[in-house]
Amino acid sequence: MRFNFSLFPLLLFVIGCTSVDFIPEPDYRPNDSRYKVKSWEEVEILRERPKRLFKIVGEVVVRNTEDLTWEDYEPRVKKDLFRRKVDGVWMTEKNQNTVDSVTVETMDQKGRSTNSYLQKSNLPFWKGYAYRYK
Repeated sequence: MRFNFSLFPLLLFVIGCTSVDFIPEPDYRPNDSRYKVKSWEEVEILRERPKRLFKIVGEVVVRNTEDLTWEDYEPRVKKDLFRRKVDGVWMTEKNQNTVDSVTVETMDQKGRSTNSYLQKSNLPFWKGYAYRYK
């Protein structure tokens, strides 16, 4: 079976692997009777500490593998937090990780490496604290 490498980038483009990860605190409860947000558009995304009293309920990590801007991710983050009944997220960090995106290695009949290729990419990510107002 032959693998056509020219279709590989197209396959990655179609699949898209962006993730919005929520790491809850131990006392996080998904059902909160005091939750008052009516739609996902009301969920707050702040770059500074909220003015009102709040309780941190978890950490949010957004990994950008599709090379989109933050404005493209905001609706995804808001919808995910609304589903988890969270009032908002206080974004605290923007950084990049270096990851191996493609590794190709060829071997001879005895299992020894003959050629290898490694491509590294920068993976941007954002971190923040999910909160509920008291």
